[in-house]
Amino acid sequence: VVNALVGGWRVNGITTLHSGLPVPFAAGGNNYLSQYFGSGPIRPNVVAGCNKNVSGSQQSKAAAWFNKACFTQPGVFSFGNESRVDSNVRSAGAANFDLSANKSFQVIDRVTGKFSVESFNLFNRAQFAAPDSNLADGGFGTVTRQANLPRVLQFAMRFSF
Repeated sequence: VVNALVGGWRVNGITTLHSGLPVPFAAGGNNYLSQYFGSGPIRPNVVAGCNKNVSGSQQSKAAAWFNKACFTQPGVFSFGNESRVDSNVRSAGAANFDLSANKSFQVIDRVTGKFSVESFNLFNRAQFAAPDSNLADGGFGTVTRQANLPRVLQFAMRFSF
């Protein structure tokens, strides 16, 4: 009886931990260089000596992920002095845990069963998407969506004969 309940279980897990990626900035409204000269996206100007980072938890920074006052629109025929991606301003990182548990058991002579339960995003942690980094957008500096799914549970039963 004990073996029927406790025996034959197998547990697997996947842990994913990473820091956020650098945020790529863009500025709009300066189409002369990109439209007529093929320069690609124009980037904003950075105010000298301004601290771009905002302190606090990820949840508290969703409405203002970085200091928006540090960025200004470049003039006509200007590229802007911000780099393509800013390593000082990063999107949210991730701490994700997936877990599965499987139990194999004998049903009858040549029939075996396998019960599985799998959990994706086991602790139901929200991973925020990158903030809006286009200076021309009304949502500049805000995080408006989640990059991962909420907790997902999956159950399965398999018979082999």
